[in-house]
Amino acid sequence: MLVILVQKEILTFKPGELLPAEKGKVENLLTSCIERLGDEALLKLGLQAGYINVPADITSNPSQHLKISPFQVLPYWAYGQETNIPSLLQIQDRINAYLQLNLRSCVSNWEPFKEEYDIIEKGPLTVNTEIVESKVIFNVRWDLEIRNKAGEIVVEIVDHVAESPIQLKKVYDTAKLIVTREMETLKLEDITQDLIALEAPNVPVAGVEIRCSKKTWDVNKVKSGLLQLLSTNIKELKIKGTDFVEFPEGLLYYQYHYVWDIGEEFKQPKVSVHFRFDESDPFHFSVTPLSGTKMSSSQIGGGTMLSYLCVQTWKFTYDLVYPVKVRVRDETTGYNFEVAFKVHLIENQPNRGEALAARPSYLLNAVTNEDYCKPRNIPLTIKTYEAVANGEGIDYRNDLEGVNLSFTCIQYRCDLGKSEYDFAHLGFSGVSTNLPYCVGGILRGTKENYIEDWKRIVPKANEIVELNLIPVVVFPASNIRVVKHDFKDPKHIGPATKLGSKEFALIRFSFRNDNTNASTAKPATAVVEYSPLPSNVYPNQNIVLTNESLSELQEQKLMFLARADFAYDLELSVFRQEGDEAKFIGGYKGKWLVPWEKLKNAQTITYHVLSKDRPSEEESYEMMMELAYNSVYLPPPEIK
Repeated sequence: MLVILVQKEILTFKPGELLPAEKGKVENLLTSCIERLGDEALLKLGLQAGYINVPADITSNPSQHLKISPFQVLPYWAYGQETNIPSLLQIQDRINAYLQLNLRSCVSNWEPFKEEYDIIEKGPLTVNTEIVESKVIFNVRWDLEIRNKAGEIVVEIVDHVAESPIQLKKVYDTAKLIVTREMETLKLEDITQDLIALEAPNVPVAGVEIRCSKKTWDVNKVKSGLLQLLSTNIKELKIKGTDFVEFPEGLLYYQYHYVWDIGEEFKQPKVSVHFRFDESDPFHFSVTPLSGTKMSSSQIGGGTMLSYLCVQTWKFTYDLVYPVKVRVRDETTGYNFEVAFKVHLIENQPNRGEALAARPSYLLNAVTNEDYCKPRNIPLTIKTYEAVANGEGIDYRNDLEGVNLSFTCIQYRCDLGKSEYDFAHLGFSGVSTNLPYCVGGILRGTKENYIEDWKRIVPKANEIVELNLIPVVVFPASNIRVVKHDFKDPKHIGPATKLGSKEFALIRFSFRNDNTNASTAKPATAVVEYSPLPSNVYPNQNIVLTNESLSELQEQKLMFLARADFAYDLELSVFRQEGDEAKFIGGYKGKWLVPWEKLKNAQTITYHVLSKDRPSEEESYEMMMELAYNSVYLPPPEIK
């Protein structure tokens, strides 16, 4: 009996020395479960910025997370002036809780051993995870007693340990330092500011150009251009002291601007960092000034005395808020740790402060056009007409079908389809539809070869809105010719000659309908951009012609009013380029009656101008002042 008691005592305290098989089986199952659950916890932490289960207060708030998929979000570590960086201690606690919650189900209630043994818990299950420099250690204390079916204690095991080679501390510390430095230096905002300041062709900022026709940009194309710039360049950002491929020697700009020094002491040669912004990510964007969907320049000059001198100027300010995802990779194990933060640029300036609230319109983009347009509950009828009025007795309207209709409220746009002739057998061209509510929405109708019409409305039930579109003929600038006549006095006018290689002509013409009570009196629009003009003034059009650049004129077009004869105020100015100066050498000024019967089949238009070969400044000024008087001696414009 003494021998048996001694043997039993030894089994209790040193089971591994006597029964390694039984202990080994249980230990192996337990250790494999700890390793598997630990790897699962680390994987989830890496995908969700340090969270195994993202809290509801983050998942329910779109401003605090980036939606990666319908089932996964990536919490922001920084948004605006706020940071939400989990501590390493919090991450340890989350791993502990995950193992503690799932370890019992992992061992399946010891199903493999039930026929031979009973495994009894003698104490609570506790987990203590250690995140050290080179690995993660999972310490589990679980007092288990193994008994045979006779009720005898076979072995007792208490402490269990498993490890992961993942260097979580290194990737976490790197990610935390990156976000901290971003908040201090606004590095990503600076890069965004630089990309805008580079003035890509489709992302204008500020400029001046000598021309009389307005420069316009489509805001959607500008937005797409910015998206492409950011998605292409953000991924080139590197972190000094990590594992990355150096930029080639010729790319000095990238060497100086895209290698980010986040600290002199920082060195993690076994860690790599990848930044990215995808064009599909939420992108809050606004720009001012903006008219509808167009950005346009402002004109200086073009007055009565110096109508030939026009300068276009523009200056746009952008508000951008977009997410940047950062993937920090442990190159020794291939483990990825993902974090995200928001970048804020307000009025072209890096800004995470109060200015964010000053221009809140871009924050509304969380609601899409489709979301805004769904609740259409205000019935409304739209009638569309072709309207013609030349101020000389012709004034009529006809039903017009095929007009593209849309309703815009701030930045949201609802497509309403096309107008139909005899819609619903009501005897007119139009459509009956429902609109969402808007305090000051814009109802717009467009059709090719027509000047669009729009009305600012507050939708009311059963309201009838009429849109009058003005028919036009678009004439290519490449089919326009300008010839000059040497002018000394009304009795001495030379024959027609072409413009010289350094000479160019600026053509300006407009139509004024003095009958403001005409049915077509309404805000008119220009060919390229759409901006309201006085109700009796139709588009003031400008185009520059040279003798050697007809290939450049293919995209330039003049717009003439159609369906009737119209009298335009026509003015041409001819210049010779001398160094950096453009010197006035002639022109034409007068009324121009354009017969519709000739215009509708026109192939070419030829303009005649007065000129002097080498006029002095006094002669140029005198010719300019008397241009309207002397132009009557020239042949009128020829339409063939």
